[in-house]
Amino acid sequence: MDETVAARPQVAGVATTLLATSLLGRLPQAMSALALVRIVVDGGGGYAFAGALTGGYVIASTAGTPLLGRLVDRSRRPRAVLLGSAAVATAALLGVAALVAVAPAAAFVCSLVAGFAFPPLEPTLRSAWPRIMAPGRQLARAFSADAAAQEVLFILGPLLAVGFAAWLGAAGAVVVMAVAGLAGTALFCLHRVLPSPAAAEPATGPHPSALRTRVVRTLVVVQIAAGLPIGVLTISAARLATLGGTASLNGWALAINAGGALVGALLIARFPLRTPPERALRFVLLLLAVLYLPTAAFGLPPALWLVGAFLAGILLPPLLTQVFAITAAATPATALTEANGWAISAFSVGIGAGTAIAGALAGAAGTGGAMAAVLGASVLAAAGAAFAAPARLR
Repeated sequence: MDETVAARPQVAGVATTLLATSLLGRLPQAMSALALVRIVVDGGGGYAFAGALTGGYVIASTAGTPLLGRLVDRSRRPRAVLLGSAAVATAALLGVAALVAVAPAAAFVCSLVAGFAFPPLEPTLRSAWPRIMAPGRQLARAFSADAAAQEVLFILGPLLAVGFAAWLGAAGAVVVMAVAGLAGTALFCLHRVLPSPAAAEPATGPHPSALRTRVVRTLVVVQIAAGLPIGVLTISAARLATLGGTASLNGWALAINAGGALVGALLIARFPLRTPPERALRFVLLLLAVLYLPTAAFGLPPALWLVGAFLAGILLPPLLTQVFAITAAATPATALTEANGWAISAFSVGIGAGTAIAGALAGAAGTGGAMAAVLGASVLAAAGAAFAAPARLR
């Protein structure tokens, strides 16, 4: 029996330590959007380069996560993979801070390296939960707590970016996020519950990518579909702020949506669904698609629109909890980190695509375009729910 599973009386402390150190290590992802924009704009650069720098970081991270996750799965020294990638990512972020004003092209390359090399802490943590938690309710609560902590991280990240930029300057904020990523990864790697799945099983032949598994491919489609309305919200909130004549409505809308997600995470942790995840996923994604529809009603008073944004956020953690559970149940230990990496990256792709498409539509057709983006994203999310047949998820 795995010694980490045998030691379940200490599981609460183990979970807290893993979660806290993982969140510290993942802080660069939560701070990056504001910190990288600020370091360009505060230095006199344009928004086009700021967007390219930030977008390059995010896209590179999306590409690197499943690939580095595969290395963690196949390596007999997973800590070396995590620490090595963290060291490269940290050095590259420090390069961004040092070069952005004097060598923008080099800073852009550094942002790509920093994103691609970002250590796969999130998928590694997800692959650790089944080893240290009892199957069933305890494991479901761990996934729910993970989802809740992630929402807290993405609420605090932008606030920390703003605070450190005001205190240390924009370059100082980038340095802080670089150091936090390395420190959090190092602390995460100190824990003994990170054995290598590869070390437990001799290499007897090639190990195909987790993406060749039907369940993982289905979850990739589901995650892209789920990310679309969430990405659209960034543009629809901005449109609401323009119509309302109050710029702060944009930030409030996103914060309230994240607050709804935090409430959803707490609810699913307290009241786990009794339906098997492969059956619950379709219903949860369909309900999420429906709850985003009111955010297309730009004629509502802003207060009511914000209530809609709050309600729309509630279903995200229950959805992610089902995805985590299905991935853990359907994927062998030797491919679990990679599988979680694909699910995470697919969600990021959906968010990015939703934001890009909504931005193009709103730019071309104003409020009508933003409404069309919300409706279209909800329809595609519902189509993703239809695709997520239970038979595809076993």
